[in-house]
Amino acid sequence: MNKSTLFVGLSALSLVAAVTVVSAAPTNNVVDSSTASTQGEGMITPMAVDNEVVNSQISGSGYTKNFNIPANYEWVKVWVQNTSKETLTVRVTQSTLSGTQKMSFSVAPGASWTDYGTKPWATGTHWVSISTKNGGNMSGLLSVKLANTKEEL
Repeated sequence: MNKSTLFVGLSALSLVAAVTVVSAAPTNNVVDSSTASTQGEGMITPMAVDNEVVNSQISGSGYTKNFNIPANYEWVKVWVQNTSKETLTVRVTQSTLSGTQKMSFSVAPGASWTDYGTKPWATGTHWVSISTKNGGNMSGLLSVKLANTKEEL
């Protein structure tokens, strides 16, 4: 066997070995199933979730808090924990405190309540207003979570 034939044979063998090693090497594109959702056939994308308001303290005789819904986060979950002796009335509106009502519910003393938007909401500013029937002293926590889909909330 001459040197050029030996060189071509060894080169081909080296190339096959290199391709095998590269294709067997692990990639860094590992997706944790607890933070991923499937969208479309064979595509996995990270969940898009935003905790817009996290355990905001409710206190006083009236409470308001605004939050912004960015594009692609139009699904909304609102959670209220009532630690007061008053029933809390929770109202969520779009754009202003007197804007279009998106959600409304009551939370009994010592209870918690979670409510979900029934469809995607518009982007932009939204307001949570919490009150009692007679302006009594309130206490508790408010959280608002936003996501791409209702299932991600």
